[in-house]
Amino acid sequence: MTAPVSERQVDAPTPDAAPSRRGRALQLAAAVAALAAVVFGVLWLTTLLSGGRTLAEERDDVLVAARQAAISLNTLDFHDVDGGLDRWEQTSTGAVLDEFRTNRAQYAQFVGESKRTTAATVSDAAVSELNEQAGIARVLVGVDVQVTPDGQQPITTRQRLQLEMTKTDDGWKVSRLAPVRAPGGAS
Repeated sequence: MTAPVSERQVDAPTPDAAPSRRGRALQLAAAVAALAAVVFGVLWLTTLLSGGRTLAEERDDVLVAARQAAISLNTLDFHDVDGGLDRWEQTSTGAVLDEFRTNRAQYAQFVGESKRTTAATVSDAAVSELNEQAGIARVLVGVDVQVTPDGQQPITTRQRLQLEMTKTDDGWKVSRLAPVRAPGGAS
């Protein structure tokens, strides 16, 4: 009589066996989910950081180019008019470059006749907008220009400019420029 009872006990699952299989399956599923979360988290973080770094580097490149352009566009010497106008052309593109080339003779005549030198320094600059995909940026630049008429004392003027920079094969160049007026119309 003991034989049939033991056969039934072997065939029937023990109460502890089913939960332990379910527990292992849940542990395995949790481990896979945790691993997937870590992998996707690392991939997301890598993408986020590499994109941010590229944008920051691009912003820095635009800022350096805009600062130099503001200096070049506001520095002229009547002793070397062509050198100054060449720098204007080297820092510009698009309609601004076309205007400089079209009016170069008049600019040269004006600078030569004015007998002035101008030397610019950038007091402050900031990128206000950067569209990396379109290759366009806007930069606000504060420029101090020391104007020295021949044989006279220098006078310093302050200007605020908005430069639109366009990315070219040769780097960032000025494609538009406009003075920024102070609130109330004073400059």
